Amino acid sequence: MAKGIALKLAQDRKAHISNIIYDLSLDIPDNASDSILGEEKVFFDLSEKSQVVLDFNARPENIKKVIINDKEVDPLFNNEHIILQGDYLKQGANEIQITFIAGDQSLNRHDEYLYTLFVPDRASTCFPVFDQPDLKAKFNLSLTVPIEWKAVANGSVAKKLSKGSKTTYDFTTSPLISTYLFSFAAGKMEKITRQVNGREMNMYHRETDTVKVNRNVDAIFEWHSKALLWMEEYSGQSYPFEKFDFVLIPSFQYGGMEHPGAILYKSSSLLLDESPTLRQQMGQGQLIAHETAHMWFGDMVTMKWFDDVWLKEVFANFMASKIVNPGFPEINHDLQFLMSHYPAAYAVDRSQGTHPIQQPLENLKNAGTLYGSIIYHKAPVVMHMLEEAMGEEAFKNGLRQYLKKFAFDNASWDDLIAIMAKDADFDIHEWNKSWVKEAGMPSVYFYMKSKDKKTISKFDVYTRVEAKNNSEGWKQDLSLLLGNQDSLYFMPAPLLTDSDALDMKGKQEPNYVFTNGGGLGYGYFQLGNKTKKWLLADIDSLKEPVLRAAVWIDLYESMLRAQIAPEELMDRCVKSIVKEKEGLIVSYITDIIRDIFWKFYTEEQRQKVAGQLEGIALNMAINTDSQNLKSTFFHLLTSITTTPHGEAILKSFWSHDTDVEGLTLSENDYTNLAYGLAVREVEDYEEILDQQLERISNPDRKAKFKFVMPALSADSAVRNDFFRKLKEPENRENEDWVLTALSYLHHPLRAETSVQYITPSLEMLEEVQLTGDIFFPQRWLSTTLGGHSSYTAQDAVSMFLYAHHNYPTHLKNKVLQSSDMLFRAVDVKKKYAN
Repeated sequence: MAKGIALKLAQDRKAHISNIIYDLSLDIPDNASDSILGEEKVFFDLSEKSQVVLDFNARPENIKKVIINDKEVDPLFNNEHIILQGDYLKQGANEIQITFIAGDQSLNRHDEYLYTLFVPDRASTCFPVFDQPDLKAKFNLSLTVPIEWKAVANGSVAKKLSKGSKTTYDFTTSPLISTYLFSFAAGKMEKITRQVNGREMNMYHRETDTVKVNRNVDAIFEWHSKALLWMEEYSGQSYPFEKFDFVLIPSFQYGGMEHPGAILYKSSSLLLDESPTLRQQMGQGQLIAHETAHMWFGDMVTMKWFDDVWLKEVFANFMASKIVNPGFPEINHDLQFLMSHYPAAYAVDRSQGTHPIQQPLENLKNAGTLYGSIIYHKAPVVMHMLEEAMGEEAFKNGLRQYLKKFAFDNASWDDLIAIMAKDADFDIHEWNKSWVKEAGMPSVYFYMKSKDKKTISKFDVYTRVEAKNNSEGWKQDLSLLLGNQDSLYFMPAPLLTDSDALDMKGKQEPNYVFTNGGGLGYGYFQLGNKTKKWLLADIDSLKEPVLRAAVWIDLYESMLRAQIAPEELMDRCVKSIVKEKEGLIVSYITDIIRDIFWKFYTEEQRQKVAGQLEGIALNMAINTDSQNLKSTFFHLLTSITTTPHGEAILKSFWSHDTDVEGLTLSENDYTNLAYGLAVREVEDYEEILDQQLERISNPDRKAKFKFVMPALSADSAVRNDFFRKLKEPENRENEDWVLTALSYLHHPLRAETSVQYITPSLEMLEEVQLTGDIFFPQRWLSTTLGGHSSYTAQDAVSMFLYAHHNYPTHLKNKVLQSSDMLFRAVDVKKKYAN
């Protein structure tokens, strides 16, 4: 029997086990290091008398007693499973009673609070359970906690009894949910209750800044209410669960997690600082709408197996945009969609570690490795493509049928495609085969033949994925941008829905052709030499923001493929950044500047441009009228500063000697300034850190700052000791803290000394994946490798991959994804060295 939950085991259990109910009681002590005692009853029906396997990924000695149908038995263990012998089981109803000590791995215990995070298969790290998504169950939970604590779970509080120093909360029975959606949180928390549009909601939090809470609380409740009402109307189904509560967690691992009745959020994602930008306000709404949409997509209708985990995520993202966008009419939402999804998706899809949207999965222990930018960013692009091809109404009706048919059940992507196929008037199965079931980022080419260099005699647009030479699939509807010396025009190229419509025979031959003229096509759009020179020279003259942004993305992709020199693109960035007015495009240009500065420039090149870039960033932060742009340029300044003059400016901001009208800095900004000054080893940096620690009043944020401080030390021995401690899983439990510390440990200014940590970090990856939450392995790698661009670092990754040629594919892909920029930086610098 394999560790984890193998597909074969899951299929066998699904075929024989049904009607599952868990009665679970946990006694949580005040001291986070003391054991949690548990009592559990598991009720289920068996279709035939046979052996049954429960999952329990904790120490076998944690199981103290097992009673099967009133008969106490000696528990049998095998690779994270409890074997229930068939001799004691029967066809029909069975009852298992278990006394145990709860496993701690996914309980996220802190001195004054704890919360569960059981996605994708981590419920079994806490208590015995059938830990697979298609064995939905009802949960009856009883929590005994310290008397000053509050508790929240999927169900409402049915009974509350205080005795001595403890309070026991008994919760109502949950509806049918998957084990990864079962959740509870408890601790010293404040509770805010609101009635919004006739629905009661409760918000739990630990924020000590009451002004910040009061500034955000109305918007938080209003967005939840708006999202619920919108989803009910769109889906044609009422909110499917009993109650609606949410908990704001300090340093939470994700933006949010969609437990029905007990949504968990990262506190800082909802409690915005003073004077938030429009994008931050929109992000707050989108996160709330995303988790609310999950109540239908994921919680009510759940994927059968985690190979379709993307299905719940893509619809949560998709619905969130539909819910929130109308509330921000001043934002160009096509531009927002482009900039939010395409660069992040390309970052994985261009790498050798890319994968299909729908990925194979043989064991749930590897389910966390399926998460990433392909799911969260490429999938929404593909879903938008499907809605555009089908039409909005046909698409909506298909989703309504899907939700109605599979309510409180499990379904697959293929189930949905079968419904959608009835109303699709294009080859949806061929589309599905390429875009969902195959890996890769298509390259888009055009072929043009003309008579006498004047009139087109033949024109074709075709796509292929590298190393596949497949031009039949990967069809999408595009709009071509065609240009001559004095004019530009667009030509539709509906390659997916009406490929015969593209007919350019007899038209004047253009000087320039950009095959993504509509801006929202997905892929690498090959640029001819004339078009490349024209776009580099005249990008600012393109009036449509979505087109302008798409060109910026394609120019950057061209540089990554060594088709444009970094100096050439940097020159264009510097010229355009002072002219561009669209905040999202400015933000993207500053990202390009950062990447070129730290990854694609040599130290000599950085020294040449550092003063100029610092001056532009400071000048624009002072003189631009837009609050959003002020913040963008300020953060560019803090990230690329390397000169003594620039460091002095940053120090004056931190010490409150300098401020900019219209630029409001938060506690987080000042914390990041202190971090940045320390990693630059400015004079008195230790005193700056000590003073910043004193400035922070919130105990959770203060604890994080203390954790990060050793990673900032100028003493390499202190940094080495800090890294050694990360090899112990208990020192990696607060993942947000670890990632912040790693970002400074591997800061480009420290790259020469931190390269020594790359190989041991890679060697720790398998354990990091087993002990960390779903996003942690990728973030561990990205933060470890993100500050490096040297041949030495590249060699460390190459040697690791060579030495581990039989490395698990799912983790090897993560290494290839995270190291892609490192390898490209080395190659590009080599090509343009002179």
